[in-house]
Amino acid sequence: MTMLISLLALIFVLTTFLLIRALNFRGSSVDVQSIPKIDILEDQVAQHLSEVIQIQSISKIGASDVDQQPFVVIKEWIEKTYPLFSEKLDRVVINKYSLLFKWTGTENKLDPILFNAHMDVVPVDAETLGEWDRDPFSGEISDGYVWGRGTLDMKNQLVAILDSIEGLLKENYSPKRTIYVAFGHDEEISGFHGSIEIVEYLKSKGIKFAAVLDEGGMLSEGMLEGVDEPVGLVGITEKGYLTLTLTAHGKPGHSSIPPQQTAVGVIARAIALLDDHPMTPKLDFIIPLLHNVGHLLPFSLRFVIANSWLFKPILLKQFSKSPQMNAMIRTTHAATMIEGGIKDNILPAVATAAVNCRLLPGDSIQDVINHFVKVVDDPRVEISVDKNNGGWEASIVSPTDTSAYLSLDLVIRQVFNNVTVAPFAFLAATDSRYYAPICKSIYKFSPIQLSPKDRSGIHGINERISVVGMGKMVVFFSRLIKVWGEAEF
Repeated sequence: MTMLISLLALIFVLTTFLLIRALNFRGSSVDVQSIPKIDILEDQVAQHLSEVIQIQSISKIGASDVDQQPFVVIKEWIEKTYPLFSEKLDRVVINKYSLLFKWTGTENKLDPILFNAHMDVVPVDAETLGEWDRDPFSGEISDGYVWGRGTLDMKNQLVAILDSIEGLLKENYSPKRTIYVAFGHDEEISGFHGSIEIVEYLKSKGIKFAAVLDEGGMLSEGMLEGVDEPVGLVGITEKGYLTLTLTAHGKPGHSSIPPQQTAVGVIARAIALLDDHPMTPKLDFIIPLLHNVGHLLPFSLRFVIANSWLFKPILLKQFSKSPQMNAMIRTTHAATMIEGGIKDNILPAVATAAVNCRLLPGDSIQDVINHFVKVVDDPRVEISVDKNNGGWEASIVSPTDTSAYLSLDLVIRQVFNNVTVAPFAFLAATDSRYYAPICKSIYKFSPIQLSPKDRSGIHGINERISVVGMGKMVVFFSRLIKVWGEAEF
């Protein structure tokens, strides 16, 4: 009887402890005061975006005949459209087409900051043209939106930066801290000739940045399970990139007398094994994110997350079911291309598959290769790094306890009506990773609120941005430029 009472008492104490942790798990919900009204000519901003959308600055992987003239046209368009920006900021053309601008501050003791964007866009698949509601390079303004390729990725950010600085210059504003603006011309094909060259130039000048802001997370609706409200997701790191090639050889012959497995079958088995044995998940980045949105979560989920030390297996199993959440907790792989054989009745001499991986910080390229070798465990399968796409490690993790991050968090909440803000690992790739040698505080955030439907337009069909949303982007940059331009961090 005494043992039963002791057991019940222990259960009561544990349950109470778990409940208290859940009740105290409320995240960040402190309201901030709104900023003074900033007058933005939304129609003018939309017109500027429309004009630059019509300049078809397309990047294509491996294409030797890509027309680079559009990047010259964009440079000339900036000179014409933003006269004060072009007059007051020093400009350096990097590697013929990328642009670097410098807005000299009044206090040399403060390290400079940088705002990054890119001028290039991805192509539009000709087979999808009939599914677009507006011509993808018309820049048409209708139904409250600006339509076209680049309205979200990321000529919107380029125009917002330009319009905000032009507006500040009209007010005779001068920052204490020197501000750089960089526009690469090949981000969509990895930035090897744009941002890498910009960084090399800056390194040669001995320049180090206090903070860098680039594209990244947004005010996203429906991105987190159990959270319906928009959340401002700020990327503090980004996943690494790696493409591995799986190759199997076979003996050609007639398909009427096949071996137990053809080269295609060997590769198919290897892919199936990898799909059944993904890399080990981690809660390192998802838990800090969820801590910030705790007050938005249903109590049942808050109870489990607040006590993740106990319910870790449950959380990992649940998050693994959602592609979005799964990508946040592990290094992922996706078999994206497969090739083998020349005719349906000839045994293939060789079969290959490309498997693209996105590396969570903490997993190295070698870790992924080792995992593939262990899981496939088949001497018939050669595993090698793709010679064309190669790969890179996950980026540095930027701090969230600094004035640079905290002031960015503040401005997001000021501009977007006290929206909840949270750090996360950005799932895609940006040019900002190249700035790691000269900056330890790199943040990836695009100040635009998007529904799941509008998010699908990024690299997809019917890419568009609302005119109101474009105006908000200019308000955001106008405010952040002043805050970062004045703060001593």
